[in-house]
Amino acid sequence: MTIIYAVRLDLPDVTDAKVVASFETVFSELLESEATSHVRTSQERWHIEALFLFLPDAGVIAQMLAPVFDQHGLAPCAVQIEQLPQRNWLAENRASFPALHIGRFWIYGSHIDDAPPPASLPLLVDAAQAFGSGTHPTTEGCLRAMDMIDRRYKGGAPRHTLDMGCGSAILGMAAAKLWPSCKVMGADNDPVAIKVAEANRIRNNIAPTQMRLGVSAGFSGRSVRQNGPYDIILANILAGPLRKMAPSLMPHLADNGWLILSGILHHQATMVAQAYGMVGARLWAKIRIGEWTSLVMRPRQAGQMPALWSSE
Repeated sequence: MTIIYAVRLDLPDVTDAKVVASFETVFSELLESEATSHVRTSQERWHIEALFLFLPDAGVIAQMLAPVFDQHGLAPCAVQIEQLPQRNWLAENRASFPALHIGRFWIYGSHIDDAPPPASLPLLVDAAQAFGSGTHPTTEGCLRAMDMIDRRYKGGAPRHTLDMGCGSAILGMAAAKLWPSCKVMGADNDPVAIKVAEANRIRNNIAPTQMRLGVSAGFSGRSVRQNGPYDIILANILAGPLRKMAPSLMPHLADNGWLILSGILHHQATMVAQAYGMVGARLWAKIRIGEWTSLVMRPRQAGQMPALWSSE
């Protein structure tokens, strides 16, 4: 049986659901919870619960949440950690995730026995892995952006794609499936995520010659630097890290390249776009799903009516 730990947080003096979403994002993306949920218990009080497959460190949680409390002018609140009664939580959790059809991508878990729809691009990714099972709007925004770019421009394919902060590598694998001739680099600062990504690469029959994976803090890793410049860079992380990454990212984007940024709440989209505008990018499209925005950007030198990569 899988042991599950619940982390509970009660937020007083909060009326805006976007504030609650920012706390949930820390749990899901930085602390790698398996699931998060929230409920409004009164007009100005919210209850957040996050589930973990490991015993989380209360000190680390407090450290990660501190900037969010500070950002919203809230007094820090203590979290409660409890081990839940043993059940086959993983099987129950996976069974609650049906297959997803996003554009041409068909994302399914190992518990799904149905055959992929005709002409779809299947991606086998189980829930309860490193961040990225396809269920979050930030991941969906990236997948739809890739599908949109490919459908708009026929006959060509990017030569090099980077999945920065790859997590489960769902985006990098999607690029490999969508563009079989493309060389994909997946990078994450978490060695555990890279192990999960490598297992997913194998399960999805993507050759190591097409998709490389490596641990890298941003663009510091040698493999990330050596495999560029990239025709497409995908970065589904958080608005703050995306802004800080802008100056180091843009030199690795090809002059005719595409940048897909996600993990951005609606009210954060303008400041992220401005950060990249200051280092030579321009906004090409926004994709809004739920409370989240994905940005598609290009280098200014790509022109107003951009051509994609050469089909040669």
